[in-house]
Amino acid sequence: MTSRRPRRQDSASPAVPPVPGALGLPAVPASKPARRKTARLARTLRTRWWPRFLLAGALLVIVSVTLLSGAAAAWVGISGAAIVTVTVFRAASMKPEEYRYEPPVPPGGTSGL
Repeated sequence: MTSRRPRRQDSASPAVPPVPGALGLPAVPASKPARRKTARLARTLRTRWWPRFLLAGALLVIVSVTLLSGAAAAWVGISGAAIVTVTVFRAASMKPEEYRYEPPVPPGGTSGL
């Protein structure tokens, strides 16, 4: 039985290449968030009405195609397609001024009407 000898490493080169950051971990710029795309998607779904309706319509179409059959599939699929169509046309016709964010109304407060 032969034993394996570990490879000799040159004494001039370190075992771990030098990298910035604590404990040899790569440094990440502080200005870059960890999950930029998901944060942007979550913010869009919270602040705009049309992505929520678009997502609901798409889910109805997917459910009708995959899980339902017969008349139920037709009704749910047509409803989902109608929601998607109306949402796309309504969102496309909106002006940038109509996208202004309205602050939330505290419980018991008046809505300004």
